[in-house]
Amino acid sequence: MTGGWFDDDNRTLSDINVTPLVDVALVLLVAFMITAPMMVQGANVQLPRTIRMDSLPQDQIVITVTEEGQVQLNGEAVALEELERRISPLVTEGRLVLVYGDENAPYGMVMRATAVAHSLGANIGLPTEPIPGR
Repeated sequence: MTGGWFDDDNRTLSDINVTPLVDVALVLLVAFMITAPMMVQGANVQLPRTIRMDSLPQDQIVITVTEEGQVQLNGEAVALEELERRISPLVTEGRLVLVYGDENAPYGMVMRATAVAHSLGANIGLPTEPIPGR
């Protein structure tokens, strides 16, 4: 019998059945889609509770940027170009410097003032006001 599916020369079929491969790929895709959001959330931690301070320590270094873009060092007006010279004697490595930026202050001015204190090795704090009712 010649010309049928099975000839006498015992040739094998070389077609690959990709259906199981597609099934496995889709199952893996679904598994990753389900587990991916869980990986982004991070660890469940209990944050510490603190009370609000009524006042800051007296020797605190405070940089303020007003709505008009004026820079102040501990309440005294100073040009941004002079800020590094004026603040460097006050800042020691790791000392906290608070940068108060008015919500309408130019963002670039606040960032430049922050960068000056950071370049001297200070730790930077950016105080905010709490949202009322929360």
